[in-house]
Amino acid sequence: MARKTPEQLTKEFEGRKAKGLAKGGAAYWPNVLANAVLKLAATGNEISLAALSEQLSRDAEAQDVTLKAGAAEAIARLGQAVARATEG
Repeated sequence: MARKTPEQLTKEFEGRKAKGLAKGGAAYWPNVLANAVLKLAATGNEISLAALSEQLSRDAEAQDVTLKAGAAEAIARLGQAVARATEG
């Protein structure tokens, strides 16, 4: 069996680390959603579904893996909530 080079081991570790941070970020979605509401309120913008979705989309473009995963999860949860509200 071939031994892995230090570069290969480092690359694998960074991949596992990023995956773990993304999973942790998915649990971070309530905080991301609350921060988006606070940002909208601080700027004096109306807190509407469109404005909230736009703010979360901007947060999803961040370089921080945790923030990106949390924003993506918050967008998904917000979409589910809207779908449930329109059903019943």
